[in-house]
Amino acid sequence: MARLEVLTTDQIRDPELRAMMEASGDEMYGVYGHCPDLFKAFLHFYRPAKYGGQLPFALKELVRLRVAALNECQR
Repeated sequence: MARLEVLTTDQIRDPELRAMMEASGDEMYGVYGHCPDLFKAFLHFYRPAKYGGQLPFALKELVRLRVAALNECQR
């Protein structure tokens, strides 16, 4: 499986994405900084899926963590 370099805040060219990373400190923005347009489109799907719907947020997080473990995610 391919691994992407995690960009630092200074390496992220998109100002909106850079601001998100600075505000949150979450390194996921450093991964998505490789393709900011794709990330912004993904957010339109992800935010309603993560915070809306019928399932409790805690259950969604447990599923997310299990999928990450099954895929041997490093971070």
